[in-house]
Amino acid sequence: MKKKSVNLITAVGVLVVLSGAYVGVKTYVAKQEAADTESAEEENPEIISIASADVKSIKFVIDKKEVTFEKDGDSWVKSDETGFPVDQDKIDTLVSSLNSIKAERTLENVEDASEYELDQPDNTITVTTEDGGTTVIQLGMENDSTSQEYIDLNKDSSTVYVVSNSTFSSFEGTLYDFAKSGVFPTVDSSTVSKISVDGKDSSYVVEKDENNFWNITGDGETEKADSAKAASLASTLSSVAYASYVNYNCAEDELSQYGLDKPYAEITVDYQEEVEKESTDDENEAENGDEEVSEASGDENQADENADSETDGSESLDENADSETDGSESLDEDADSETDGNESSDEDADSETDGNESLDEDVDVADTEDSEAVENENTDETADDNVEAEDTDVTESDDEAGVETADTESAESSEDAEEDSEPETEMVDRELVIQVGDQSSDGGRYVRVNDSNEIYTISEDSLDTFLGKTNADFWDLTVSYLSANNLDTLDVNYGGEDYIVNVSRETSEDENVETSDNETEDEDTTDSTSSDVADGNEVEGNAADDNTSSGDLTGEDTENTDDSSSTASTTSSTSVTLSYTLNGKDLDSTTFTTFYNKLINMTAQKRLTDEFKSNADPEMTVKFTDIDGNEMEVKYYSYDTNYYAAVINKKVYLVNKMTVKELFQAFESVTGEKEKNESAETADPETNASTDNAETETTETSEDVEE
Repeated sequence: MKKKSVNLITAVGVLVVLSGAYVGVKTYVAKQEAADTESAEEENPEIISIASADVKSIKFVIDKKEVTFEKDGDSWVKSDETGFPVDQDKIDTLVSSLNSIKAERTLENVEDASEYELDQPDNTITVTTEDGGTTVIQLGMENDSTSQEYIDLNKDSSTVYVVSNSTFSSFEGTLYDFAKSGVFPTVDSSTVSKISVDGKDSSYVVEKDENNFWNITGDGETEKADSAKAASLASTLSSVAYASYVNYNCAEDELSQYGLDKPYAEITVDYQEEVEKESTDDENEAENGDEEVSEASGDENQADENADSETDGSESLDENADSETDGSESLDEDADSETDGNESSDEDADSETDGNESLDEDVDVADTEDSEAVENENTDETADDNVEAEDTDVTESDDEAGVETADTESAESSEDAEEDSEPETEMVDRELVIQVGDQSSDGGRYVRVNDSNEIYTISEDSLDTFLGKTNADFWDLTVSYLSANNLDTLDVNYGGEDYIVNVSRETSEDENVETSDNETEDEDTTDSTSSDVADGNEVEGNAADDNTSSGDLTGEDTENTDDSSSTASTTSSTSVTLSYTLNGKDLDSTTFTTFYNKLINMTAQKRLTDEFKSNADPEMTVKFTDIDGNEMEVKYYSYDTNYYAAVINKKVYLVNKMTVKELFQAFESVTGEKEKNESAETADPETNASTDNAETETTETSEDVEE
């Protein structure tokens, strides 16, 4: 027992010792952490702490000149040039960077400030606060290996602080890095109708015609442009942006330093912009306002009259009873009052003026009618009850109808108000003029937009889309396009033989009869017009379709009759079917359209600008004649191992040789020459003999192999 007590006392003692040790360790750790924090603060002390709200002005060196920005109310201004477009966010960033700056190291008792280039600082920042206090920060040498910078405060170079070299990076740049730049005008490429480039190296005009097709004009000639290239040029405008801000108020005599007194090039763009429509009918609005005031006054008078009628409740009840008994008479009177609205208004006014007289008259009339009612009371009591019940129902239904009508009109008026609240817009013509000057140091060119006094730079990559081009860069390389729907005759010379294809048109009309309820008489009737022609007259599909005139037909074209605008119950549609003959004989439509599609969709790889001469005759000559009698002729010459030369109107297109060979083969199918040649090869005895010999040799070889 005594031994157990000793063990217990020993355990308690150990526990006490351990608890004391734990408390001691914990206290030591806390003190050590506090010491480390204090040491860290001593190693990285805060050397600058200026609240943004306290800053009145800040001065530093920009482009080797001291520039001061000061607070004017809630905005920053350039002290010596208040019109300068200061970037407010940029200056706010500068000021906020001074809220708390800590030194990574502190060098004390410095004897030679030039060792850290603080004798000729790279920049000097002077901050003035609202209470008149100033803080001067001199920026010295940067140590690239440690990414640190040496500074001193208030021109005391005996103590030098080492900070991160990014601490004052926001103070670097040119003056216009601290200016609020404008934005290049927004242009919707879909509304662009014309782009003119007048440059020292080249000039051209890309413009849409009345049919919305692009044309290119250069060297005094206008022709169709490649629609994809023209559209790409217009779409580039949406990505153009200023690279840098150079001058916010350039005088005319300063344009020469940017090369804008005699621009290197001038780009003019005609486009449209959607703007809110301005109201020009103020007088009508004023008149409508007067009418509304008049109507309001009339409503007030009516309200007064209703109030008067409610005041004279007893007389009103008597009159209502009389009017119920003499229903036909009251209806006649109501009709008269509605018909002669102006007279009733005058009479109402008179009745209100002469109230006593009208009351006397009403009493007399009421007495007379009451006596008649008493005489007939016993005989017509049931009838009167029915009449009153019907009148009550009519009144209630009228009230409900009136409420529903009012609700409907209120909803409609709300919808109308919402529609009226949406502003009307309209498209207006705009012109964008970009004057391009000399090359700038940032790899772009100086520009001036719409005779503005502001000068910017734009990258040469953006400008090269417009500059350095010629009209040849926008040529349409489609050789000869004419829709089959506009073709009258096609004359072809191939292999020394002449062929002529004539086009015939058959018109048919389909009618859909409608009932008087504007519903078709036979709902199962369908439009017989289809988008594709069964005989092969498909719509020719490629980029050349953009060059078709607005009058071209596509497929079995359908035209609505003029009756569609009238109230007639019958509508009709017209369809046209094409058929072809070759030298007077019927021609398979599918065979011809296969060839014709290859012919009109022929696209060149490039065009020759030099004069073309050939000693050989063309291998194929095709002359198109349209339904208006206009003619177009194209000749195909062998050019070299890669190209055929397609010559049309003195224009020479170089077309892939294999593509032209396929065209020739398709025409041989039209003339039947391809089938004749295949039949002749099959029927040639020498060919058959050689085939038999080949088969014999093959058989013998097979037998040898088996042996």
